[in-house]
Order: sequence, then structure tokens, then C-alpha cells
Amino acid sequence: MIENCLLHLQFEFSRDRPSFFRVAREAHLTLYRSMIEELKGPANLAITGKRSKNRSCKYRIDGKPWQEVYKVPVEGCKKAWRFSQPAPCEKPHLNFDPYGNKKEKDYLIGFYDALAMIQTECFMNRYVHSKFFPLCNSDMKVFEWLHEEIRNEYEHFVPKIYLSPIKDLINGSNLCIELSKNLLVESGNVIFFNASANQFETLFFEVLNSIQQGKKFNNAG
Repeated sequence: MIENCLLHLQFEFSRDRPSFFRVAREAHLTLYRSMIEELKGPANLAITGKRSKNRSCKYRIDGKPWQEVYKVPVEGCKKAWRFSQPAPCEKPHLNFDPYGNKKEKDYLIGFYDALAMIQTECFMNRYVHSKFFPLCNSDMKVFEWLHEEIRNEYEHFVPKIYLSPIKDLINGSNLCIELSKNLLVESGNVIFFNASANQFETLFFEVLNSIQQGKKFNNAG
């Protein structure tokens, strides 16, 4: 599905007059799918199920003391959030339910949950050399704008005039594709088979180059 997103972006850029609004929507979808792929693990446990209201998570890595992270606001954002810095905590009491809640497991985490998780060590530490990707407040504001004003506003087919600055659409698209590339190619969390890693990397660079060309065209106009 991520490859399809990138191919759709290539097709849009191949048109005489590409729609940067469609580019931004597809770039947002690419990022969301990339975050889910990055976080899902072998059993999808990290990306399914309801979350606590404060999104707290207790964890331990490599036998070190238990630590906890929880939801904190991002300055300048109304809905986007991130996890706090890790703090020492007591060992959690595990209440294992062998049957689980099937309905709850069918619930896929939302965009903001995934965006917070890819910035946090405890969710990204799948392999020894895995990386996580902290984001600055200004980038978080851009992702919130893309999600709320571009994706959510028009995803439900409400008749509206598309009034979004091309410069903002291009910059937001560039951020989405850059982060998607880092997640899939640079993080060390996704295992590719055969030559698919090189194919993905090539696709990402081609799309990023097209976005840069669009940025130059817009500046020239």
C-alpha cells in the first residue's frame, strides 16, 4: 500500500498541472501507512486496541529499571501530542487475559497516536540498532495542519473550495515523505527482502525530487 501511495504521487507529478492538494493528501496517507508499518511488529500488538486516556506506558529495556512515559501537549498544537521523557516507575502489575477483547483488538490506532509513538524509544526499540525520530514543535504543527485541515476537512467529501497555500502544501508533503523514508529505510525497524529496499529508496528519492521541483516552480511563480 505504501508503494501504491508513492506511485500515485509519481503519477500526479507526471501530469502537466499537478494538484499539490492531492499530493499533500497522498503524502499524509504515505506517512500514516509508514508509521503503522514501522510500529506493528510481528503480532500487531502496538497498533491495535484502545488506549488509556493519558496514553501512559510502562516498559523496561535490556533489564534496566522500569520506566514510564505518558501523554503531554505540544506547544502551539491543539490536538497533536507526544510522549513525555521517560521517568522511573514501579514494576507494573500484569493482568493477562488469555481470551482478550476481540472487538478492542480490531481497533487501529489513530494518526496522532502513531505520530507520538514513532518519536519514543520504547515503541521503536524493536531491534538492537533501531532508531526513533523526535520531531520539533514546528514540524508537529505542520503535521497537525495536514491532518486536520487537509485530510480531515475533505476526506468526507464535503463540497468546498480548495483554498490552501501551495507553499504550505509542498512543505507539508516534503516533511511527510522525508519522515516516511526515514522510518522505512533509515530506522532499522523494517526488514526488506531481495531488492525491495533499494526499490523503495529509489521511489522515495524520485518523489522527493519531484516535490523539490514543485517548490522551485512555485517560488518562480
